[in-house]
Amino acid sequence: MRAPRSVLASVFSLLALVALAVLAALAALAALWFYWPRSPSPPPLIAGLADDGLRGAPCPARSLYEQDARKKQGVRPPAQLGERLRAKFPLGSESSMLAAELAAEHFEKFTPCPNDEGVFGARWRSPDWSHPDAYVYWRADDGDRLTFLDGHISRAN
Repeated sequence: MRAPRSVLASVFSLLALVALAVLAALAALAALWFYWPRSPSPPPLIAGLADDGLRGAPCPARSLYEQDARKKQGVRPPAQLGERLRAKFPLGSESSMLAAELAAEHFEKFTPCPNDEGVFGARWRSPDWSHPDAYVYWRADDGDRLTFLDGHISRAN
């Protein structure tokens, strides 16, 4: 009768080892979650704005096909970011002030239109998918005054 008892003891010791390994794995995952670096919060300029969907830069059409496609899309409602930008930087204000504000909020400049160098752009891309991306487009006259300003929020799902 001693043999079944030793088998039973070895089964219990094996279960104890498995339980200990599971607890150690859970503790390691909890520590990893606690110390994992958090993604930076989005800039205050885009805080609280909804996703505007996929919108493009205000570039001239590169072909007749693209021109016809834009006509078929029709007029879109204004993007929330564009409205917020125009309220903060009305048309006629200095574009350098807009560029400085965007740089302070970690937007990076880019050239949105390969066929029109008069359109300037800046974008903030989230380092992960927890926040949406933001795109800003503007034009300025020779006196550095804004003649066009728009922007949109886009979340890649």
